[in-house]
Amino acid sequence: MAPLKYASTADIKVPAKLIEQVVGQESAVEIIRKAAVQRRHVLLIGSPGTGKSMLGLGLAELLPKETLADILSFPNPNDENSPLIRTVPVGQGRDIVARSRIQAMGMGKNQNVLFFILAIASLIVPFWARNHYKSDVVFAAFFIGGMIFFAAFMFQISIGKRMAPSQLNIPRLIVDNFKKKNAPFFDATGAHAGALLGDVLHDPFQCFLPATEFTHVEDGLIRNAPMQNTIDALFDKHRKGIMAKSGYEAIFLDKNELFVLGGLHGSLCPVEALSCNRQDYRGEAVRLTTSENKELIVTPEHRVAINNRGRIEYIPAKDIKEGTEIITKSEEVILDEQDIINTYDARQQDQCRLYGRYLEIKAKNPMWGYKRIAKSMGQKIGKTRWWHANKHIPVPIQTAHWLKENGLLPLRENHPHLPLIAKILGATFGDGGIFENLNGIFLSSYEMESAVEFGHDLMEIFGKEANRNSRIIEGGEWGHSWCYQNTNRNIIRFFAALGAPLGNKTKIGLEIPNWIYLQETFADHFFGALLGGELGAPKVHKRKNRLQTLDFGITGPESLEENRMAFLNRVKKYLECKEVLVTSILKRKTRNETLALYRLMISIRFDNVVNFIKRVEMHYCRYKKEKMLNAINEFARIKRDKYQKLVSGGYGAEHAMKTLNLTPKSLYAILSEERVEA
Repeated sequence: MAPLKYASTADIKVPAKLIEQVVGQESAVEIIRKAAVQRRHVLLIGSPGTGKSMLGLGLAELLPKETLADILSFPNPNDENSPLIRTVPVGQGRDIVARSRIQAMGMGKNQNVLFFILAIASLIVPFWARNHYKSDVVFAAFFIGGMIFFAAFMFQISIGKRMAPSQLNIPRLIVDNFKKKNAPFFDATGAHAGALLGDVLHDPFQCFLPATEFTHVEDGLIRNAPMQNTIDALFDKHRKGIMAKSGYEAIFLDKNELFVLGGLHGSLCPVEALSCNRQDYRGEAVRLTTSENKELIVTPEHRVAINNRGRIEYIPAKDIKEGTEIITKSEEVILDEQDIINTYDARQQDQCRLYGRYLEIKAKNPMWGYKRIAKSMGQKIGKTRWWHANKHIPVPIQTAHWLKENGLLPLRENHPHLPLIAKILGATFGDGGIFENLNGIFLSSYEMESAVEFGHDLMEIFGKEANRNSRIIEGGEWGHSWCYQNTNRNIIRFFAALGAPLGNKTKIGLEIPNWIYLQETFADHFFGALLGGELGAPKVHKRKNRLQTLDFGITGPESLEENRMAFLNRVKKYLECKEVLVTSILKRKTRNETLALYRLMISIRFDNVVNFIKRVEMHYCRYKKEKMLNAINEFARIKRDKYQKLVSGGYGAEHAMKTLNLTPKSLYAILSEERVEA
């Protein structure tokens, strides 16, 4: 039969119905059996949540262990793009790779012995030549030649191990089934961003009791509501769109109709629920009890978020062991009186405990005098006498009372000043901080306006009284920086209890408080102030072909490397939530031998920098924002001129975009000549 020829794809006739046949469950089973006998592939196509992954997992568990095999990939000397694939019995893959590595380590062993002898000779020959020829010039020539040979020998030794594997073509183990009982199965459905209500129509791994309360985001605030009431209300609203079958019902939700608190990029963020489902479940359940005596009852397969070395990981409830840390939503109260007391030393905390006991005894026995109370407490009369007169109350209690009078204790999630509090807290991780002796909170900046703004924010939270203990001083070797300082101990203890770092930040671990992730506005203000202080803003390179580095850096000793990497990863996850691409995290030494610099490198592609400017609102850094805006607009003008030059030279738009490293979106923005604004 002669091959068919088509002038273009338009000549290919496509039938009106691409699906030949739709079969039921019984017929589908027969088809799968026939395909298995004939060793054919079966492609499962369907919407998320229809059970494709569960079917694949079940098939993997049913495969007999003796049929498992390891798959190796060998380099092809004739075509490097077509590696040679070899299948070996299970467990032998690691042995083959290990033997190949041993051969690589022994490669050139004889040559190394010969070179070693010559290297020793190169050190001896210059002295022999000097005695033989009686000439310093000959000695110098032989000595320099010997040193060059010795350096070449050492270089060959250092790279020999790295060259050997490529010369011996060590295979790569693609599929490793060593000590595995089941066939490998990888679920590629996607990330668990659907959180509580899920992003699929039906997921048997996500089930709840009718009385279970779930967390949702409404008008920017996090609220709790009964699961059954919420689901029933949504089904009543979308009753015309209910899809029902065998007791199972599902609906699609309108865009932006429901947001829940869920995991996204390893952090707690508001995520949109796309659909809801309900179906009665009768079977076994797993009861999880937390250290706070709270219970969670779920199905054995239900995926529960746990803390795995600082990362959020989802595992089935049946696999959770005692002592595992479960990720849960924080209590509604972010800060209470005890948190303030905990910022004081042990003696002060003990005084607060005694004062609390005094108040408890007095409330139960209102007719008792201070002497009788002192006797029952086993304390001196003088202590309870002052308390009875409402004097000499422990300092931590006084601090807590002051904060209560200002409406800041207990501090709840819906407090209107929490975004501003998060903003100031973020600044303490950057260009600001709290002195180690807790006698001042400050912000340093090149701009007088930023220092003034920091003070205004404190007055917005704590009232005009905060201004009584504040000052702005000029600093720097040439008087080029400004520092706002506030010595109000109540304010200082407040931010210390919220998680602000104390003292020299280069010498301590940095931990972002979890409450920052309770609302997107909290995270925006926190990271906006943090990035505003420590971000390295780019400018156009002198060659006019790219932007210079856009990065975020912090310093720390080698002993805190793990802490610094974890901290930068949390900043990275926040930027990813804002659709800002981070390329890498680098580490390099500084002039101070005891400190290293850890840098979060942000992509300097035009689209990415524009995303950063528009999606990340930096605080306390007007000059950096202006610098970035000027740089990106200047870069846009340069790109526009180059694009027009290429097009006028006869090149097409696609070639011009590829040459200038532009996307259609960025090209449109550049050609529109609209100035980028934050």
